Amino acid sequence: MESWISDLGLERSIANARLAFVPQYSLSFAMERNKPYFGRRLSAFQSPPVRYALMAALTRYALRGKHAGRVLEIGSWAGASAITFGSALQELGISDGEIVCVDPWEKYFADEDTSLHYRSMNAATVTGEIQNLFHHNVKACGLEGMMHIRKAYSREALPEMENDSFDLVYIDGSHKKNEVLYDLQQAKRLVKSGGLICGDDLELLKSEIDPNAHQMALEKDLDFVADLRSGIKYHPGVTEAIAAIFNGVWQKHGFWCVERSGEQWSIPSFHTDYLEIPTHLRHAVEIPYGVFNGYECFQLGEGFVAYPIDDIYWFQNRIVESSIEELVLLLDAIERMDKESAPRIIESRHGFNIVIYRGKSWVLDQSAGKVDFRDEERLRRLAARGQLLEVGTVGEARTAVDRLKNSRGS
Repeated sequence: MESWISDLGLERSIANARLAFVPQYSLSFAMERNKPYFGRRLSAFQSPPVRYALMAALTRYALRGKHAGRVLEIGSWAGASAITFGSALQELGISDGEIVCVDPWEKYFADEDTSLHYRSMNAATVTGEIQNLFHHNVKACGLEGMMHIRKAYSREALPEMENDSFDLVYIDGSHKKNEVLYDLQQAKRLVKSGGLICGDDLELLKSEIDPNAHQMALEKDLDFVADLRSGIKYHPGVTEAIAAIFNGVWQKHGFWCVERSGEQWSIPSFHTDYLEIPTHLRHAVEIPYGVFNGYECFQLGEGFVAYPIDDIYWFQNRIVESSIEELVLLLDAIERMDKESAPRIIESRHGFNIVIYRGKSWVLDQSAGKVDFRDEERLRRLAARGQLLEVGTVGEARTAVDRLKNSRGS
């Protein structure tokens, strides 16, 4: 990155990367052009993006220096994690690699789980679309030869597998305490000495949560709740099961891992100094770069996008460029043009005009008539009479107008 971009305070923040509101390309485009898809459709993107960056880094740590490697994945969905493991094996030059994927691709949640996310997942299993998307994504990434797929629940598939047969076991199936306990016990049997067990959805450790509310959530068998102590949402069943099996685990951003050495389990010396969102997910991830001239800047796939802050039409007014340098230069030019241009009314509201002039927002009482904004003395008189108000943003101007209307009415 050019030094002048860094000087502006625009730095990538992988930890705060988010699922894009609209990915670089659609599901239909991906299916037609043989590209992987992990957008919002079918709830194809399951976890915060940073977790996949951590997953890739852990795979490189677990399989460093090896010529062969086996990974067991419990819970595959659309293939985001399976492809992350497979891509990491390829990067390490491991030709003899295998990813065993266990997933029933059947209804996950009860009918009383009515959130849009849960309903979307259930619908995707009923139609079979999500399993089809898994196969499409694996093929689009050229990894079908590495995948061994077992369409089954973990209680059906895991007992058939041999002890000490995997270098890495990833657990992301059911969130129910008893199911997670079963998967953890099986993983301890299946992973080799020197191997690792890892998983998703450990947002909080048991020591960090309110114990009484946690116990109540377990009794009600709740999938995802807010902790009363911190306000952070977490999965009670996952937190409880891991605490019951391991004395301590490495945990960051909801991703966790523990390392086996003989019959001992310990926190691995796993460092996360350098993280990257895996290539197959970048089309659906917005990585924040910071705020510049009233716009939030993000990297999206191969390009960059900026959204205006405090603008009700923020999505329609987004700006897209091919590089962060071009984006910054364009935003700088827009600000200069805005400052040099004549005053313009962008909205009339409850007897007031909202005016943009020289990068500022103003609330002007329409009873003041025509106003020359270059006449600073006139502006001061209007302000003194309460007919003119300078505010920071358009959103603040609208709030000020509503407040003035209510005060006049009362």
